[in-house]
Amino acid sequence: MRWLVLLTAALLGPTALPAPAQALVGAPAAGFSSGPLIHQLQLTFGGQQPLGAPGARVLHRYVSDDGLITVDLVVRAGIIEQQVLYLPADERRAHQVSFFLQDALGSIVGSQRGLLAFRAALANRKATGYRWRDLSVRFTPVPNALLQVLVSR
Repeated sequence: MRWLVLLTAALLGPTALPAPAQALVGAPAAGFSSGPLIHQLQLTFGGQQPLGAPGARVLHRYVSDDGLITVDLVVRAGIIEQQVLYLPADERRAHQVSFFLQDALGSIVGSQRGLLAFRAALANRKATGYRWRDLSVRFTPVPNALLQVLVSR
């Protein structure tokens, strides 16, 4: 009887609960505002502005409730081209970097690999990065003791 319950749960589980909206680089930008990262980092929409000529790229900015974290989406034709995270360059921010990378890469393994690069960027105080599938992930220390995490194609 127990195996029947487990089998039923395994078969119905994926369909019973809707999956969270995907906000991967290369996915529609509409999924970001209803995705898990908004809640995990306590982000609020901070506005948007065109980058370059009309109809080109648009920057969508989200800022954390405490004002310490900023997430920028670079969007073209409704598709996310880049996700950029700015946060204090502090080892204690690793879980927030992990949430961001899981959302941008769509992979827990990719985000764990990113944490190694995150720690290297902090320890060496210089840019580092890696490739994950067809995406490039870059960690760059910036002025004011911040770290920029860029995920792009």
